[in-house]
This record gives sequence, structure tokens and C-alpha cells, in this order.
Amino acid sequence: MKRTLLKIAAVAALLFAGTAVAEETGIAWFKTVETEVSAVTPVPTPEPTPEPVRSALSEEPCIEGPYDWSYADDTKNICIRKFSEKDKTWFVADIRLEDAFAFRAAYNLKGVKLSKMIEGIDAVLAINGDDFGVHKNGIIIRNGKLLREKPTNRHLLVLDEEGDLYGIKGVKRNEEEDLALKLSETGAWQVFDFGPVLVENGECASFPGSFDLISTDKSHKEPRTAIGMISPLHYVLIVVDGRQKGYSMGVSLQELQQMFVDLGAEFAFNLDGGGSTELWFQGKVLNRPSSKHERQISDIILF
Repeated sequence: MKRTLLKIAAVAALLFAGTAVAEETGIAWFKTVETEVSAVTPVPTPEPTPEPVRSALSEEPCIEGPYDWSYADDTKNICIRKFSEKDKTWFVADIRLEDAFAFRAAYNLKGVKLSKMIEGIDAVLAINGDDFGVHKNGIIIRNGKLLREKPTNRHLLVLDEEGDLYGIKGVKRNEEEDLALKLSETGAWQVFDFGPVLVENGECASFPGSFDLISTDKSHKEPRTAIGMISPLHYVLIVVDGRQKGYSMGVSLQELQQMFVDLGAEFAFNLDGGGSTELWFQGKVLNRPSSKHERQISDIILF
């Protein structure tokens, strides 16, 4: 402190002297005086507090036990129940993840059976996806990679890197490139093209007239594959068998909506169904595909 005061005094004296000279000559001059100053240890900048890692592993399942199948490890908890009533058999899978990157996809544009596509992949559960290999529509992103950017009347299912699921109802012509760029820049991890959106904000969504991919008639029952979100990283799958008299005829989209609402889903989305509907768990196909065998499909969702 003493040496610092000496330096301040010296600088003040020089400034006074320089002013005096300037008044006499019109020229201001200063001489640098080196004075020893004690080294001061800088206060370290505190490290930012890391954001807590979001995880749904500790959340309660949306279905009660006893479970027909279950699995748990450090990255995912899965429990599955099979339900049956007159002319309807369906499966509900509750899935809670550590992070969104455990929500993966695989594809083969030539089309192969699900059980073949998943060979060599470390996965516990898989369902059929949107079968994007059979058409040229929509924005397709798989495991963070943009595969296609085209307009579509279908709906998009988006999964971001935080594990949030949401829908986009159609992509207009000349808007596809900007939307694809925006989705990529904001961290879309998966984007599927099918639909319709079934549930929004915990309520049954209305079906727009522009959506004409499949019938939305209340009386039209089909095998269904659909996915819902209870909360980010907490998902529920519903797989309904159909087209099989005496076992299961399937459900309408309106019935499927209500099933998700009853389970507490905040959001839900219909995927490819019909003969493609399939639920695979630890090496076994759990449901009964309507065609009596596995259909060749171009993509799957896996956990």
C-alpha cells in the first residue's frame, strides 16, 4: 500500500510540473516514473454452475403393474403391459430415459423386416417408424442427420436434444429449406413424417382437412403404432393389433387419442400402422402383425 501511494504522489507531481511547463512553452511533457508495486493476486472468475442434467429415470411410470415385460439400466427404464378386451388387443410401453440420445432410429431404404434391421444394434425395444423410404415427402432427420427436405401435407414429429416431442402440421412448398435449417440449428435429433398429431397440451387434437394421408373417420379401425410424451424424456408407446376377427380389429384415431389422454400424455403422434404395426422387445415380436408375418419396412425407432 505504501509503495502504491508513493507512485500516485509521483504521478501527481509530474502532472503538476508538466502543466507548469505547458503554460510557459505551450508544450506538455511527461516522464515515466517506474515505481515498484506489490503484485496483486487476481480474484478467480467463478466457474458457472452446470445446468442439472435432465433425466426421467426417477419418474413414475404412466401404467401400473404388474408388468408383462420390463427392463432397466443406467440409461433407460422400460415397462410393458398387454391389454385385451372384446375385439381389441393392445400393448402399452412406458419408457423413461436418461437423455434424448437414447431415443434412436435405424433405417434401410431398400426395406427389411424389423427383426433383421435391428441385428447388431444394442437395443432393447423397437417399433416401426414412418416408413419414409416408400415416399419422397417431408423433412426427415435421423440421429441428428438431415436426410430430406421436401414439402408435405403430412404432419412432422420432432424430437429435440432436450427430449421434448412436438408436432408440425404440414410444410408448405418453398418453406421446406428454411424449416429444415431451423430444425437442424435448434438441435432436432429426430424428425418423422406421418401423422396426424393426436394430442396437444393434454387434449385431443382436431384433425385438419388438409391431412388426407389416412382416414380420420370415427368408424375406421386399423392396427396402430403411436408415441406420446408424458414429459420430456418420458414417453409412452401404444401398439394396437387389428384386422384379425376374434382377436383384435384395431382402433379408430379418435379411440387412440383418448387412450393417450387417459394415460396422461401431454402430446401424442400417430406413426405408420396397418400391416407395418410391430412391437419388438429383447429379440421377440410381442404383437401379432395383421399380415401374419413381419412386413418389410424402411425405418424403426429403438431404445
